[in-house]
Amino acid sequence: MPPRENGAEPLARPKSTLWQRLGGEGLALSVILHCLLVLIAVIWVVSTVTNSAGKKDPNTFATGAGGGSGGTKAKEFKTKAVPKNIKSLAKTNTRITSKNANATLAVASLPSLSNPLLSAGAIGGGSSKGFGGGTGGGIGSGKGLGVGGGRNFVSLFGGRGGAGNALLGQFWDIKRPKAPNMPPLIKLTSGRGGYGYTEQEISEYFKAIRSVITRGDPSVALGKYFRADAMLSANGIFQPTMDASEAPKAFGVEKEVAPVLWLGVYQAKISAPFADSFRFVGGCDNVLVVIANGRIVLDGSLKHTPGASAKHYYAADWKQTTPPVTGAVQRPATNNFPFIYGDWIQMGPNSTTDITVILGETGGKYGAFLCIDYKSAAWHKGGSLPPGGILPVFLVGKPDKEFKDLVMKAGAENNVMPYLDGPIFTPKRLGLSVPR
Repeated sequence: MPPRENGAEPLARPKSTLWQRLGGEGLALSVILHCLLVLIAVIWVVSTVTNSAGKKDPNTFATGAGGGSGGTKAKEFKTKAVPKNIKSLAKTNTRITSKNANATLAVASLPSLSNPLLSAGAIGGGSSKGFGGGTGGGIGSGKGLGVGGGRNFVSLFGGRGGAGNALLGQFWDIKRPKAPNMPPLIKLTSGRGGYGYTEQEISEYFKAIRSVITRGDPSVALGKYFRADAMLSANGIFQPTMDASEAPKAFGVEKEVAPVLWLGVYQAKISAPFADSFRFVGGCDNVLVVIANGRIVLDGSLKHTPGASAKHYYAADWKQTTPPVTGAVQRPATNNFPFIYGDWIQMGPNSTTDITVILGETGGKYGAFLCIDYKSAAWHKGGSLPPGGILPVFLVGKPDKEFKDLVMKAGAENNVMPYLDGPIFTPKRLGLSVPR
């Protein structure tokens, strides 16, 4: 023991605990530091994953067809380029003409799936143009003269998607050539006439109409003109007064086609629900021509009236041969054209009739009605006419609820009551479909 100095007690060494002797203080500091680093890392990882999940791949799109059904839960698909050379995917088309011995002109039957026009529509789907909103190639809820729904876009000119067991319609612009980057055939210029073209230039339009009548197959007759990709399926033609721009809008080319000098051509092979003498009744502002088995049976165009000068005839030489129905409405409300009565023709369930309907507009307001009359109807035997006084709408295939609702709404807005409970003609070429 060291000696004491100045009588003071020696300093006692503090006692260490077992935790301190094992280095516990340094271990605790190290654990705390590591926990802090782990916590920071977890926060950073969670934040990064959350931000990534909230972003969508710009190369994807959500399907919105049929009124955008599915909303945010709709599936996403990678975008794919559609081949532009659609004709290379189709076989060579074979022209089929009417075998009717009484036909003065042969009209090609409805195009088959081997037809490049139909194939182009089936693959292209109308150039992926939307209606009423939609996402990407979607159709949206629909506005104006079209509605969305389970069967895709539906308008008074027909619908896309679903079975093509109805009148199949195609659309041409007579002002433009088929070949891209070529000068227009008719150049609309401000100050020339009411719609930018001259009387001499409109002769190209009349020439195209007569070409369909004489050559039959519209894909051949109108082959040099611009055609919309979309093909529409329509149960009937009931189109009260509207702006002429509604037609190119329905076919998805409203951004490419000025709403003047266009043609819509509808075709079907049909059988009547019963054997009888039938006739088409209708009118249009401007062009309505009906061809049955290669023969004109109705020209309800605006400028056509019995006894008018031949230069005003779109169909050149057809004249009304049958009298109107007594008491029937002779002119639809809000429209400036009369109902014209066509020739009587025999149809039945055991025979097939090739039907071609040509619709067109030279500019401004447009409207068209196509009804059907038959000799065994009640109004030919002293019975009453359908409610509203207008003959039954000519229907091919049973119309669905969407089409009926659209037609009834359009009729109510124009003070016209369409009658949809008349004879329904059966399309004989089944299994075809129009592009979705």
